[in-house]
Amino acid sequence: MKYVLTFGVQALLLGGWALHVKGVGLLLLWPALSLLLVALAYAGAGARIFGKQPDGTLRLPALVALLPYLLLTWGVWHLARVFSREPPYAEVVPGLFIGRRLLPGELPPHISTVLDLTAEFIEPRDVREACRYRALPILDASTLPLASVVPVLRELAGLAQPLYVHCAQGHGRTGMIAAALLVARRQAPDVPTALALVQRARPGVRLSRAQTEALKALAVALHAGATQP
Repeated sequence: MKYVLTFGVQALLLGGWALHVKGVGLLLLWPALSLLLVALAYAGAGARIFGKQPDGTLRLPALVALLPYLLLTWGVWHLARVFSREPPYAEVVPGLFIGRRLLPGELPPHISTVLDLTAEFIEPRDVREACRYRALPILDASTLPLASVVPVLRELAGLAQPLYVHCAQGHGRTGMIAAALLVARRQAPDVPTALALVQRARPGVRLSRAQTEALKALAVALHAGATQP
């Protein structure tokens, strides 16, 4: 609800200002629309608003409509990357790496599969082409229904080759999915142990309340063999 209100109010204020100023000011309706679409995504429309495709790109209509928001998000991400002292990735257990979205040339060696959890970024082509690529778009600080996540986790849990899991900064979404993977692989007996392993490797991992609850539900579903939300 916090994100719905934040982006919704910003969209209304910017749209109202554009209509009041008129003229060139009407150009502000574009960023107002992009913020409104993001608010709708958090209101229930979900990550599909961003048009993330299986190949890691964004559908052109979504890219155009959301471009003002995306440019701001991408710019902030690059600033955070430049000034952060946090390593781009870390190895949680042998064969499971987690971290932020990587640039070409930053991928850990011998990675066979990349699981991209971002909805708001285009995955660099060099990363996508370097190994097997899977997209599981999740909104920042948010979750997905169990039925969308459990089959992917079961599939990836059976991989013998190294796996890299990332979102934008490698904290919320990444922490949730990586901890669930540890449970699915039987490398952690429960959620607290799995999350402790993830946070030991990447101390910046912090889950939202929704993600914490989703992780608990994922663990139950993975243990019980259920896939229903």
